[in-house]
Amino acid sequence: MHLQQMSELKRGHGHAAIRSRAMPFRALTVTASLRRSLRCLHLSFCSFSLSKPQFSANCHDFLPWLERKADSAVSSSLFIGKSSYGRSLFASKTIQTGDCILKVPYRVQITADNLPPEIKSLIGEEVGDIAKLAIVILIEKKMGQGSEWHPYISRLPQQGEQHNTVFWNESELELIRPSSVYQETIDHKSQIEKDFLTIKRVFESFHLSFEDFTFKDFMHACTLVGSRAWGSTKGLALIPFADFLNHDGLSEAIVMSDDDKQCSEIIADRDYAPGEQVLIRYGKFSNATLLLDFGFSIPYNIYDQVKVQFDVPKHDPLHDMKLELLQRNIVPHPEDMEDLTYPANTFSINIWLSDGGCNNVGR
Repeated sequence: MHLQQMSELKRGHGHAAIRSRAMPFRALTVTASLRRSLRCLHLSFCSFSLSKPQFSANCHDFLPWLERKADSAVSSSLFIGKSSYGRSLFASKTIQTGDCILKVPYRVQITADNLPPEIKSLIGEEVGDIAKLAIVILIEKKMGQGSEWHPYISRLPQQGEQHNTVFWNESELELIRPSSVYQETIDHKSQIEKDFLTIKRVFESFHLSFEDFTFKDFMHACTLVGSRAWGSTKGLALIPFADFLNHDGLSEAIVMSDDDKQCSEIIADRDYAPGEQVLIRYGKFSNATLLLDFGFSIPYNIYDQVKVQFDVPKHDPLHDMKLELLQRNIVPHPEDMEDLTYPANTFSINIWLSDGGCNNVGR
């Protein structure tokens, strides 16, 4: 059996993070005012209470539809409900550590292969999988109830329901100006616009219309993919039902893929009582990453991180010696960041806070 963890993959081309999913850690310059702002944003966007679940009436037929489409059972342990997170998955019966709680076959996952062949051939490698999946969402959404994926597409967050920083206005962005997320938000939005113009140009060169889709539509679709898709051996994939699960940074439960069984599955990392919300870990993400790509932060994040950078002037007569000392004595970056490129004069510090202040610092 070849069981692959679908997380901590390097992001494809620098924008729209992948849920567990292809995102490097981002540096968050922590100041007292910024910390207060982030905590307010956290409380505003995502209250993490474990209140009694509300049954999601408009989703009662979703799992039966998915299992009919898959021609196999997806889950007998979970049901869709509403919590303070929004749409969530809850234990429908007692779940024990080690139970397989969800199994979604590859054949009912959405990838770039779902693009109509004529459009797929036109776009080629002009853009990455995120943009390609965004086009799939737009096309299927335009088809309405005529789409085979309508039960899924219609239940994705609508415009105005996402809080990724690319949707923030100028006054809201001022809250994060001291952090690297500010510039990353600008770059992120610019990359989405670049992809949009590239796709539009390709369509127009073949006398096809892309006018039905606005930049706003495309950005919304890209952020849906960025916050919901997982990486796999076949690229990025939207996994219906699995993406209703919410994030807990302390959870050891992750989405995994089994190429032998041709499915993605999740194994419970702890016991759950009936009616208790089931959570997984999207990835080992700092608050900066969570804020940029998911629109929320968490108060005591064990993966929070600060990037420290030294500037060694080139005219410094000891320039080479200082750089050599930095490279020799710097603590290596965590394994989660090993595929990323950092300047020689940069290192990272992991830091998380408890109610009493700094709880642990490690380089």
